Amino acid sequence: MPAETETIVITGAAGRIGREVVPLLGRPGRELRLVDTAPAPSGVDLPDGASWHDVAIEDDAGMRKVLAGASAVVHLAGLSSERPWADLLRVNIDGTQRVLEAARHSGVRRVLLASSIHAVGFAPAVDAASDAPLLPRPDTFYGVSKAAMEALGSLYADRFGMSIVSARICAFTSEAGDRRGGAQWLSPGDMARLIEAAIVLDDGRHHLVWGVSDNADGWFSLEAGHAMGYRPEDDSREARRLSDGTAPAPLAPFGPLGGVFTDDAHPVGETWG
Repeated sequence: MPAETETIVITGAAGRIGREVVPLLGRPGRELRLVDTAPAPSGVDLPDGASWHDVAIEDDAGMRKVLAGASAVVHLAGLSSERPWADLLRVNIDGTQRVLEAARHSGVRRVLLASSIHAVGFAPAVDAASDAPLLPRPDTFYGVSKAAMEALGSLYADRFGMSIVSARICAFTSEAGDRRGGAQWLSPGDMARLIEAAIVLDDGRHHLVWGVSDNADGWFSLEAGHAMGYRPEDDSREARRLSDGTAPAPLAPFGPLGGVFTDDAHPVGETWG
């Protein structure tokens, strides 16, 4: 008897994170339904079993159709930096609620939500070492939209028994950054590992975790991630040493977690980035 196919829906598959992680998620017996209104990115080799779906997250009927029979949804779609409030409300907040509602009606009980470090951007960087999740302290309207995303995840877990991970993604890049970027680095490989951990959860709870790699110079507690099965393997210090032979001096946590997002050069509600 053939094994049952596992179907994972990924919204925002053409975005910065989607382009990097989709090729890492292919498995025998796994179907990936890739959702975006942008075309499939050129130069990206889609895994066997992947299909592209031109569906907007605001399209309730379209989302329910693409979610039919799926076992999990990875919600990466959204505006990825500061924008006017109305845009962030429509895409990041209303869009997330519509994805969660479509998942609920389609019987999809496992969800990963791409939140952001900017939901807690005004929290002191030293506080990130705490094992307890930080309360929201958004640095921008964008950060508010991600805090609202987390609240929606909590509601849908508690009210409907869905297993939801809100990942506060830090500095996602293909190559490890230096200094502050190294302390906050999330590698594509570890993002894929975080997704893999999220899509097998079946505990009916909301998990708030750092989307960050296991950086030797990191500022973040990995305890919440470990508790839900996320075991990052990459380290910015080692990645830098292997790529260019450098091993930058560790940078002690300083200032707010949001960095330049908190300063006056980046006004609230104005498009940038």
